[in-house]
Amino acid sequence: MRLCVKYIFPFLFLSITTVAQTFSPVFTETKPGSALGAGFDYGVNSSSVNVKFFNTFYRGNFIDADLKESVFKNTKDKNRLGFDLNYGLWYVHNPDSASMKTTSWFVSFRNRTHADATFQGDLFKTYFAGNKQFAGQTATLGETRFNFLSYRQLQLGMSFLADKGDSKVRFGAALSFLKGERNLNLFLKKADVFTDADGQFIDVNMAMDIRNSDNSNKKFFDMKGYGAALDLFLGIEKQKSIIRFELSDFGFIDWSQNAQSTHNDTTIHFQGLSIDNLFAIGDSLVNSLNADSIKTNMGFVTEKISYSTPLPSMIHFAYTHKTKENLMISAGFAYRMAANYSPYVYVGTEHKFKNNFNINTRFAWGGYGTYNIGLGLSKQFGKGFKINLGTNNLEGLLITKAANGVGAYINLVGYF
Repeated sequence: MRLCVKYIFPFLFLSITTVAQTFSPVFTETKPGSALGAGFDYGVNSSSVNVKFFNTFYRGNFIDADLKESVFKNTKDKNRLGFDLNYGLWYVHNPDSASMKTTSWFVSFRNRTHADATFQGDLFKTYFAGNKQFAGQTATLGETRFNFLSYRQLQLGMSFLADKGDSKVRFGAALSFLKGERNLNLFLKKADVFTDADGQFIDVNMAMDIRNSDNSNKKFFDMKGYGAALDLFLGIEKQKSIIRFELSDFGFIDWSQNAQSTHNDTTIHFQGLSIDNLFAIGDSLVNSLNADSIKTNMGFVTEKISYSTPLPSMIHFAYTHKTKENLMISAGFAYRMAANYSPYVYVGTEHKFKNNFNINTRFAWGGYGTYNIGLGLSKQFGKGFKINLGTNNLEGLLITKAANGVGAYINLVGYF
């Protein structure tokens, strides 16, 4: 039965088309003087849906039975999806070492978009293959969550350096002012769908809560939501080791202007539609199938509310060991709160070559997907310009039917 999932599952894919678990450049850019940077990154990952399926669905191409089956066989009772898109500018000023000053300051402006979901395997199978496969059975579609969040961020902060001879300690903090653009929180508490063995009827027992911001088009400075966030950073560097910790995006956005809540808790017995004359379908039947009437028949109630959304904040810890002058090995752990996220662990290397050219690699597990292979390139041109680019999901570019994540990032930095 597609009636129950018709208005749920498209959100998961139309909004999801993850981000590199890296430390913020406003804390790690320590070159004396001023640095102006521009960055862009995006990523999508899943524990069950492969990249070829993502690409085919996004482009609107035909999804054949073989491609569906490649996902069906990997779905479990709980499946994850995640998406991030970020771009913006930042400026950092670090004092010259000769000045004996220890305080740096920075400012950044970014556009942020995030989506995440957990969903039942039966939900995916029902939406893409119908309910015939569950004849005489109950499909469990509930315990599905979807979050979508889009906002603009203005960040101001400072960092402090303590040089203790054999070690350097850097502590940083930043406060962000947030302008909410769009938000949707969907929680399908339960959706048990029983299909009669002979296809004579369908019984649905469902309960759903939806909260969403004002989705009307507004001017640039109109406030649909507002909030704040805190970032903290601690870095300890010794001769052959570096320890870093960062808490990022710890905050919220309050949605108070024309926000609304839609919810239901109902049981439906559906025996189909009665059509007396197939060639003379009247307005009464057409009107009975419009969105408002379906919403009413399924027991949905909509009301105006104000609510707050926590940001998908991240805790990131990493240890780096310098084995040689031109080689470093790292291991790290990251976790996102309020984001349907699985713990993310990784190991990686960074090789330094001549002419200020670096290559870094990473093997990771967790997050919104399973395994992830990263490859990044960095090149500094003279003293005035540096470029970083790469992907945390190299496998998604090479084996699209077996890989579950794809993404890329690029950062440009100018020094003056």
